[in-house]
Amino acid sequence: MLISMVCKKICIQFSVKKTITGSRYAAGQKRCQTCEIFIQWDGIWCPCCGYMLRTHPRNSKSRKKYDSMKNRH
Repeated sequence: MLISMVCKKICIQFSVKKTITGSRYAAGQKRCQTCEIFIQWDGIWCPCCGYMLRTHPRNSKSRKKYDSMKNRH
């Protein structure tokens, strides 16, 4: 059986707004590339489509900022 990774709009109930402090990833938010949304979820798989959630920024500038914030704590 083939499982398709399609957004079923379940993720909307876990949707979160942008943080004031800066990095969404540092605040514990995760991004689903399939659903194209940031969510607050404890698992590593999207509850909606089953795709692995992104927990770190891809952009090098944002990644450096995230790493420096992570090392401070």
